[in-house]
Amino acid sequence: MISYKVYYDYHEGKKVPIWLIINTRDSHIDWEQPQLSVPVQTPFEMHPSEDFDPDAMNVTILIDDLILNTRSHTFGINLISLQQRLELHGVSAGQVDNLVIQVADIEEVLHSSL
Repeated sequence: MISYKVYYDYHEGKKVPIWLIINTRDSHIDWEQPQLSVPVQTPFEMHPSEDFDPDAMNVTILIDDLILNTRSHTFGINLISLQQRLELHGVSAGQVDNLVIQVADIEEVLHSSL
């Protein structure tokens, strides 16, 4: 089961989801697989952006790492490209605490599947 939190912040006076954070420790990610599938359930529980831990080993997931999935409300993360990027910086997958994804990127990928 994928464990994630969605952090909110204010944009133009409205509270909006900014980041979807996958906790790699709680999610038990199989790094040997080429892809991680992430089902998205809305509405999200709101977590204020101030609660985000900037000191954890956080890794940004780029929009190029996101993959369309055949299941509704589900996206994938290309673990192969992510691990290659980690290796370039001398980081092993086991050192990563959180995967940080812009909610806007997820929306773009999911909407493109319509």
